[in-house]
Amino acid sequence: KYKEAEDVYRTIKISLQSQTLGDETGEFFIREMIARRKQFPKFSLTRFGSKLIDLTTGYGEKMGNIVYTMLAIIIVSAILFGLDGVSYGDRIVAFKTMGTDGGYSYFETLVNLIYFSVVTYSTVGYGEILPTGLLGKIVMMFEGMVGAIVMSILIIAMYKKTMDR
Repeated sequence: KYKEAEDVYRTIKISLQSQTLGDETGEFFIREMIARRKQFPKFSLTRFGSKLIDLTTGYGEKMGNIVYTMLAIIIVSAILFGLDGVSYGDRIVAFKTMGTDGGYSYFETLVNLIYFSVVTYSTVGYGEILPTGLLGKIVMMFEGMVGAIVMSILIIAMYKKTMDR
């Protein structure tokens, strides 16, 4: 039944595309992708990946999901950076050094960690803050790669919302 549903949703989507009804087209595209996902084996990596894409980006159709995903990645990465610490000038910015002599205050620590996370996420990488440990370097690589991908999806989603399909 899911194969038939996928075909029906695809047909409706194509019909709506020809009428340049962008928002409705997106809704039926999401339904088509969900019907396709339900055809994958229950505990397969493909099904899990499809569900993850649905939750994080709504298959590139849900702007809210994309923005929430961006914020979640930035905040979680900032927290992970704070566990291991980052080097900022001659000081270490980490949760373990907050408020101690020579360390930053709680607010300054959080702002610096979020700043570093945003710079890493956006792949700008100014270079004045560097991760100190292995965890920080791994998080930095992950955040930079995922940031580039999600930012691309955001740009495509914004384009879809503003232009006729």
